[in-house]
Amino acid sequence: MKKRCLLGLIFLALFISSFALAEDFCEKPVMTESGLVQGESEKEAEVCVWRGIPYAQPPVGELRWRAPQPHQPWQGVRKTTKWAPKCMQKGIMKLLNADPSGKMSEDCLYLNIWRPKKPGKYPVMVWIHGGGYVGGTGNTPNYWGDRLAEQGIVVVSFNYRLNVFGFFAHPELREEDPNQSTGGYGTLDQIFLLRWVQNNIANFGGDPNNVTIFGESAGGWSICTLLATPLAKGLFHRAILESGGCVASTDLETGYQQAKEIAQKVGCDFEDLDCLRKVPAKKLLRKSLQGPFAMEFFPRHDNYILTATPIEMIRAGNYNRVPFIAGSNKNEFGMLVGLAPQLYFASPKKYKKKMISLVGAREEEAEELVRLYPLDEFENKPRKAYGAMVNDITICCPTYLGLEAVAEKQTGVYYYRFDYGPGLHSTEIPFVFNTLDRPPASRLLPRKLRREGKELAELVQAYWVNFARTGNPNAPSLPNWPEFRPDQQLILVLDKPPRAESAEMEERCEAWEKFSQRISYVDFLSQMMELIP
Repeated sequence: MKKRCLLGLIFLALFISSFALAEDFCEKPVMTESGLVQGESEKEAEVCVWRGIPYAQPPVGELRWRAPQPHQPWQGVRKTTKWAPKCMQKGIMKLLNADPSGKMSEDCLYLNIWRPKKPGKYPVMVWIHGGGYVGGTGNTPNYWGDRLAEQGIVVVSFNYRLNVFGFFAHPELREEDPNQSTGGYGTLDQIFLLRWVQNNIANFGGDPNNVTIFGESAGGWSICTLLATPLAKGLFHRAILESGGCVASTDLETGYQQAKEIAQKVGCDFEDLDCLRKVPAKKLLRKSLQGPFAMEFFPRHDNYILTATPIEMIRAGNYNRVPFIAGSNKNEFGMLVGLAPQLYFASPKKYKKKMISLVGAREEEAEELVRLYPLDEFENKPRKAYGAMVNDITICCPTYLGLEAVAEKQTGVYYYRFDYGPGLHSTEIPFVFNTLDRPPASRLLPRKLRREGKELAELVQAYWVNFARTGNPNAPSLPNWPEFRPDQQLILVLDKPPRAESAEMEERCEAWEKFSQRISYVDFLSQMMELIP
């Protein structure tokens, strides 16, 4: 009896000591370029977390609209257990992205890291948040990386400058920049962050020679920008684009015209940079964004970050060649049709006529769209056909065309479509991070869908993790995901059950690409909003 008690006490002591060691492991200070940081153990997973590590000097005062600068060193150990502020934003994007910091600031260039508690050298996944380049944060619970880290990954999320703070183009700013660059400060933040990862992540257990970038919406557009820009060469080794595209950049003249309008609204002469830099951040934000759905800020092809749109650079072969996953959801923005009565209640007889008002199509273009979207494929309901068009022109075709351009140049390309549940824009994210029990998924998705979707979440996460490890999402235990090739265009449909099938996107997307030369998808979205009462 005494022997049993002694063995029990020894076992208990070993358990307590191992737990204490795990706690100590997470709290042990880690060196970065700027100084020591201290994290903590995550409460819901066997991982360590660091929140709010600064990766650049605060871009305020004279550093507003300048390339990111290295953070000044600090003394002692900096405790990094609290979320840092999100970047300046307002409108619907602010409402959609829950932020646990409860703070917003122009001083927002911070990152978060999750890693397994077990010592080792792990693949790195860097998440780039969405929000139309005007909103969003890497802090939101939808993006917490603890459950990815449990799979043997070091996960990094971060904030980057948005809207007028991240994409303000001005000729005087270009003149003062040593690289003659302007209007892409948010993109430069992303590149600077990737350099920080190269220089520091090994101290957090990450492998700087195995870095995967992944992002959704504006984060997906950012993936294409990072594929194209020579500034990111060698900073990542795989890329995953979720519901983005490769056409989201604009020329400098468009940016300069926008800057003139903003300067007038805030009461500064256009040439007076000193005045513009002194405008209070909240006032600058309020005056520069047009409305709650405003998506009017994009990276600029300024001949430094980009020499043309990302897709043009990829098609010319001027891009960073890495294994690549891209895909979109079955019903990205098609639900907008339900908010426009004249489209939702359109009769089959008025299918073509209403299409002209929907997309601004000319007569001959409308005829072509009728052929490509025949009503008999949509239960003879125009609203369903219009919804498919909205999906294609806004997200699905920009994603497909970027993927096809990469596949023309290399192997190691994989295409997906997320069909489970409503399949709306961003609904794949909680399946990637396995955060169905966290907001917004826990509030927006019905309980039954969340309960029955757990197995699919594990599958999706396994594909993403395998890809981060090897550049191939497949494993013997998973349904085969065929490689996408220009001559054999296959897509993996992520649903219950998952299935591979023919993509059948080429003809429709070629038509939309021709159409977009006359009207951009941003203009198209604006027209859609005008139809909503």
